[in-house]
Amino acid sequence: MIDEPWKEYVPVSNREPNFESFWEETKRESNNQPLEIRRSDISYPIQNINAQKLIYKGFNGTDIAAFYLTPHSQKEKLPCLLMLHGYGGNKGSIANYAKYLMMGYAVVALDTRGHGESGNGSYPAGGTGSWVTQGILDPATYYYRHVYMDVIRALDVIETLSEVDQERVVIYGVSMGGGIALAVAGLDARPSFVVADVPNLCDLPLAIQQKMEGSLTAVEAFLRQYPDQFKQVFKTLSFFDNKHLAQNISCPVQISAGGKDLICPPQTIYGVFNLIKTKKNITYDPFSGHDLPGSVSHIDHLVEVLAEFKEERVTKR
Repeated sequence: MIDEPWKEYVPVSNREPNFESFWEETKRESNNQPLEIRRSDISYPIQNINAQKLIYKGFNGTDIAAFYLTPHSQKEKLPCLLMLHGYGGNKGSIANYAKYLMMGYAVVALDTRGHGESGNGSYPAGGTGSWVTQGILDPATYYYRHVYMDVIRALDVIETLSEVDQERVVIYGVSMGGGIALAVAGLDARPSFVVADVPNLCDLPLAIQQKMEGSLTAVEAFLRQYPDQFKQVFKTLSFFDNKHLAQNISCPVQISAGGKDLICPPQTIYGVFNLIKTKKNITYDPFSGHDLPGSVSHIDHLVEVLAEFKEERVTKR
């Protein structure tokens, strides 16, 4: 039997009194901005894939780029995977999504702002040259405020896709993408299922204390440069921490954690997992690190999970 040392761990809240009003106002602001969706065909040598480049206006008018992919032989409305990559990555090759298309999924694969073909927008001066510190001295200007809204707006885009079954929209993310997936599900009730592999943005004070690698080292670098901003930095981060969003998630959730993960420490992931109130499952491998999602056994497990979801219509609470 695998020991799960954090299965009873509950993180300490540092949620600000205006947390809910901040996000309600942010969503209202986003809803008042046009999407301006543009789609263009991509010629791709795998003939049974319909491929398009999709661009829409993210939060505050920044162009967000994506692939929109469907299987060529579709006859009925398709479940849809909204795919979110890790920090410093991008949406990658169309071929990477072939297995999901073969399963009968539509795929919307996003480039997170500042990554790949997406724009980045503008932020106040300062920071450490890393996305995670852009605008970090004010929740209203912070990078992840824009990112979370970009992905919620991607759900708006998916609602316009006639091939998609809107009752079967899955958000699947890895690392940063996994953290974003959980946050978006905590802010928007439309996702039908969330898969978050080794998610970042969980219990951020503890994560910054425990991690040894990855994007959050840039926050430490920022605080070494501006030690007088310690309180404000952690106040800002509290608005984007999944430990304050997890209790609002209303769809089923599948999470993974690796016991040797130096980038997204497993205790932080368990802390968020333990706060989720809906149907949930966690896959824990004590011997894996941040590379857990790439293991053969984990990929096969993911395919099984997505196959099961595809066959059943999830009823939202």
